[in-house]
Amino acid sequence: MLLKLRALPFFAGLLALLAIVIMLRLGFWQLARAEQKQLRTQQLEQRLALQPLSLQDINRQSGDVADFPVQIIGTLDTNHILLWDNRVVNGQVGYEVLVPMTTDYGTVLVNLGWLKAPVRRDQLPELTLPKHRLTLDGKVVVPGHNPISREMTESGWPKRIQQPERHYIESLLQTELLPYLVQVDDTQQFGYLNNWRPVVMPAEKHVAYAVQWFGLALACLIITLVAIAKQRKKYGKSVSP
Repeated sequence: MLLKLRALPFFAGLLALLAIVIMLRLGFWQLARAEQKQLRTQQLEQRLALQPLSLQDINRQSGDVADFPVQIIGTLDTNHILLWDNRVVNGQVGYEVLVPMTTDYGTVLVNLGWLKAPVRRDQLPELTLPKHRLTLDGKVVVPGHNPISREMTESGWPKRIQQPERHYIESLLQTELLPYLVQVDDTQQFGYLNNWRPVVMPAEKHVAYAVQWFGLALACLIITLVAIAKQRKKYGKSVSP
């Protein structure tokens, strides 16, 4: 029985050590994310200061092309409109309207902006888009991929999608797309809202979270050491002659 009592502080300390290690790892992860966000913000500022490039210029770039300002000229494929599902703005669920645009330098997916979803899920918004040749200014966006997201099987167009995954959209369109999309600047010309947020959480926020995790780790360490000291003192007295 005494052996079991003495083992309790050991196991409690082991669990506390594990928790401290996890909290420290989360803190350092937040610091790494802060550094990534800082670099992204610097890149964003540098590239947005440039004059708009053409799609031909973008296609000639080596490496990451995200955030470059671009001007595209072409025709929207209004027969194949994609609705990026579950996009929330100010607490309202809606869609971002993605449309293939045929240009002299390839077919590129353009984001025309966000609109509120109808009340009923079985209803789709009514969309009226221009069919003539357009000149649009925007920003190059390279979407990420969420392996957890699963697409729904829907017939007809417009078609809802869960994420702008290029290969999946190419299979729907039976058309090869450029490996990025263009976020249109002036979405109001189509009656939509510009919901482009290149940096959702600033670096300072990640640093603040890191400080919180390190603070929790320190507090856990102090509490554990105090608890172990009290337990040893208590059990030490219980076996004293």
